[in-house]
Amino acid sequence: TSAKIRVDLFVIASMAVDPSTGCRVGPPGSTEELEYGMLREIGAVVKKTPVVTIADSYALVKGMSLGEGALCAQVPADIICTAERTLTVRKPLRTMKGIDWEKLGQRRLGSMRLLRLLKAAKAAAKLS
Repeated sequence: TSAKIRVDLFVIASMAVDPSTGCRVGPPGSTEELEYGMLREIGAVVKKTPVVTIADSYALVKGMSLGEGALCAQVPADIICTAERTLTVRKPLRTMKGIDWEKLGQRRLGSMRLLRLLKAAKAAAKLS
């Protein structure tokens, strides 16, 4: 996908983050994962785009759960910034490739015009 814009750095908040994997838990009700997914869909964010998270130092939690039913958000961090230091994640997890349309609820899809347009454009691209 060719985008007219490129995001050099994606910043996202975390309530907790694992400094060894970048696995993170975002604030409740946050739309940052959805925003990231939309930017991936249009090619503005690519696999190599660094994800930076901001968290309190007490929110650094080693060994956060991964896998099915895990707490880890879909967008792990590559870099973690606290008030005291900046950490580079040595083995970051893979991030989402775009929006998981099957998991996206109809309520959210219905409430966001941009999502509906993006889904329609994706469907039209598959037909051509």
